[in-house]
Amino acid sequence: MAVTLISMPIAPAFKSSNWGIKRAVAISESPFTGSANAQEYGMARWYATLSLPPMKREQAVEWQAFFLKLHGRNNIFLLGDPDAKVFLGTTTTATTSSIGLVGATTINMTLSGSDKTIEVGDYIQFGTATAARLHMVTTQRTGNGAVAFEPALKSQVSSGVSVGLTGSKGVFRMDSNELTWSSNEISTYGVSFSCSEVV
Repeated sequence: MAVTLISMPIAPAFKSSNWGIKRAVAISESPFTGSANAQEYGMARWYATLSLPPMKREQAVEWQAFFLKLHGRNNIFLLGDPDAKVFLGTTTTATTSSIGLVGATTINMTLSGSDKTIEVGDYIQFGTATAARLHMVTTQRTGNGAVAFEPALKSQVSSGVSVGLTGSKGVFRMDSNELTWSSNEISTYGVSFSCSEVV
C-alpha cells in the first residue's frame, strides 16, 4: 500500500509530551578489565509519547479519524516538539549557503533579522512534506556562517534552500498498529500515543 502523509488535528494542544532522541551505539566491554569500546552507527531518530487533555466527542472524533486514516503504522504525519513552537533566536529567515552532505552536523546559512541569531535548542527544518527533517541547533550562532545541529543529516541538503525556523517538524510514524482511545460515562475522551521519526 502506498504511504500517505496525513494531516494531524491542530486542537486541542497536547497536555503532556515526552520527547527524546534514540541512537544506535554498540558497546564492547571486557569482563576482565572493564575497558570498553564504543561504535556509533548512523541511526538517530526523534521519538515522542504524547497525551491530549480530556475532550468531548465533538473534538475526539477528529483524532479518531486521524488514527483511522493512518492505517496503523503504514501512513505518516508531520510532528514537532510541542513545547518548542516558538523560535528563540532573532533570525527571521535562513537560507543554506552551502551543500549539506549526508552525515554532516553543520551547514552554512545566510541569516536575516535584527541580530541574526540562532540559539542553542532552536529546532530547524530542512525540506517539506514527506522530505521534512527535524534538527536541533547545538551551538549559538550570530550572523552568517556555519550552524551546528543534531542529529546528522539523513539526506543531502542543497545550497540556496529555505530553512524552517518556526514550528519546525519532521516526518513521524506511529510505534504501534494498535491505535486506541478511552471514554467514560459522560463521554469525556482520553487519547495518548507514541511515535518515532521516519529515517
